[in-house]
Amino acid sequence: MTLLSRYRHREYPVLACYALAAALLLISGCSTVGSDRADTKPAANAVPTDLPRWSAKGKVSFSLGDETEAARFQWRRSDSQTDVVTLSGPFSLRSQIVERRGDTVLWRDGEQVQLLSQLNPDSPVTAALVSLPYESMGSWLLGASADGQEWQAVVTAWQSAPPWSAPAKVTIRSAGMEIKVIISQWEFSPLP
Repeated sequence: MTLLSRYRHREYPVLACYALAAALLLISGCSTVGSDRADTKPAANAVPTDLPRWSAKGKVSFSLGDETEAARFQWRRSDSQTDVVTLSGPFSLRSQIVERRGDTVLWRDGEQVQLLSQLNPDSPVTAALVSLPYESMGSWLLGASADGQEWQAVVTAWQSAPPWSAPAKVTIRSAGMEIKVIISQWEFSPLP
């Protein structure tokens, strides 16, 4: 008689459910061991970090202290001076747009538009967005290392994005803040 069959009788249906759930958790936990190993070097030629036109889609999490917030993102770079990043929360009920044109960075929340630097950094997302150096962010997403001492940007996994290898996961850190980016789709134009 197995552990589960002992509890399948009518007198212990709740225990049987708990035992089954525990067994499934153990099995699923064992099946993911080793899957976090990331390819930290590109398999082919890495995408140029100064590429002028590209777009990326994926997920991002912002952690500050013990608070974490997550969102989906779509990033479009039309030239080296222009970025539009759309962030959307769970169920895509609401989206915000960060728009960079040269040195000016705007925050669009519905009809409300303001300079990003004027946002109140009261959440991990806004704290990160207010402090990030946007002139460097696009290059970091493409795999460039952070230049200064204040920020660290590391590609932790690469993916094939013909004709190059492009980052699949990027971690950005600074003073108690961590931003994890998972890129699920890249588009490059014009291709070489």
